[in-house]
Amino acid sequence: MSKKQKPFRRHFRIYFKNNHPAYIVDEENNMYVFHRVTHSKTSGGKKNWAIYENPFSGHKEIMYIVKQEKRDLKGRFSMFEIKLKNGVDVSYPSIKKAGRTQNHHNDGRATITSGTNIKTKDK
Repeated sequence: MSKKQKPFRRHFRIYFKNNHPAYIVDEENNMYVFHRVTHSKTSGGKKNWAIYENPFSGHKEIMYIVKQEKRDLKGRFSMFEIKLKNGVDVSYPSIKKAGRTQNHHNDGRATITSGTNIKTKDK
């Protein structure tokens, strides 16, 4: 009998390299695919995604997620997920994994491209 694998659920963990939260969007073998979290509107001269309802307990200021996608070993993240406010949805469906975005052609083909052009709904 095979075990039923749970679908991956996006979440936040502490990233030990900078001791700040990271938004985990996917996992690949022994690595996490993530975006950094900040309070700055821009990073590297590019605008960050604004999260107006900050999911962290005790935080009221706007949180920003850096658009650049990163990958690192699971061992460089905290063992446990960060506790969030009750009832806050952190799936952020408009933030897609950059390496998995699809381009649709007129003839019906779809190609997977890599890049950091992730479109979100602006508030």
